Amino acid sequence: MSRMSILYDGWPLIYQPDSPEAQHLMAILSCHLDGIQSLLALPAAPPDWLTVEAHTHVLPAANSPRSRLTWEQRTLPGVRQRLGADLLHLTSPNPPLFSSTQSVVSPSAFVMNFQGGGFASRLRQAASQGGMARLRGLFWPNDLPLPLETGPLYRLPPVVPPGFQEEEIHQADALDLPEAYVLYHGPADERALRRLLDAWSWVADSLGGAYPLLAIGLGEDGREHLASLATEYSLGETVRSLPALPPLALGTIYRRSAALFHPLIDPPWGGPVRLALASGTPVVSFESELMSALVGPAAYLVPHGDARLLGAALITVLVEEGVAQKLTQEGRQRAAAWSLPSFAAGLESAYLDILKKSQ
Repeated sequence: MSRMSILYDGWPLIYQPDSPEAQHLMAILSCHLDGIQSLLALPAAPPDWLTVEAHTHVLPAANSPRSRLTWEQRTLPGVRQRLGADLLHLTSPNPPLFSSTQSVVSPSAFVMNFQGGGFASRLRQAASQGGMARLRGLFWPNDLPLPLETGPLYRLPPVVPPGFQEEEIHQADALDLPEAYVLYHGPADERALRRLLDAWSWVADSLGGAYPLLAIGLGEDGREHLASLATEYSLGETVRSLPALPPLALGTIYRRSAALFHPLIDPPWGGPVRLALASGTPVVSFESELMSALVGPAAYLVPHGDARLLGAALITVLVEEGVAQKLTQEGRQRAAAWSLPSFAAGLESAYLDILKKSQ
């Protein structure tokens, strides 16, 4: 069998570097796969922190919904054909629809509500549904319940990116971090931010001064919207946010946080809850089948949709040291089995199986 080459969609590394998609892509690119060449398509020149063993190809594209749609449906299939790559590997469920490109997806994006988005966003969502029907492989963590999607499914060992695989302090020292804080690492859409602040409102009066809510991963528009909502909710200085961060800085930010406040469903790969478990950061979130399978006893979960109970759970974690310590220990124990070599072996096996079936 000739040498295989895989083209990776590097859009998140440029325009969403602190997103779950970027986190998972960094984990993939840190794998050493024998006999497999890694190709990385980027919409802009690689930043200084991006040092990966992949052949990078810069195809300039603006950061807009319409440009992202064109990137996924035309640019990536074109560069895959030009480079002769065997597979296109995406970290968001948006494979090309009108293309012969063989695509695989390891889903790392938050599930978003596109009903309120613009035309390009809705068209992207519609195209992705057709593209997913022609997928050659859906890569899924083997510690989660099976997805609803049908088609070729490959279950791989869980993994976290390089910044969460060791206790080293990366790049976050220069940031102006609060002495103590509660972390939110999630999307910036209206529904998610209002759900967050509905729950945070139960915490802010009593503990918001000592433990402000620190949000990351929002983008500039999301940061402005969060600040506006914090004013609307009369939450003042208890809500802060940080600009876009390089992926290797996130491990430090997680390890320094008092808790992860996560009123959302976690993406299968690269999500905040998985990152928090690997960091020994207590998790407070809503119950769901996926969440329960992911965390086991390593998180404080409450019934879905109850903002008051979610706020009360966070207060408990912040004031009762024994509870926080137990969650930290359980999280570290759960994440101890997550191995980059095991994931790399599973990933390589999946690639080879797909290539064999396509011949």
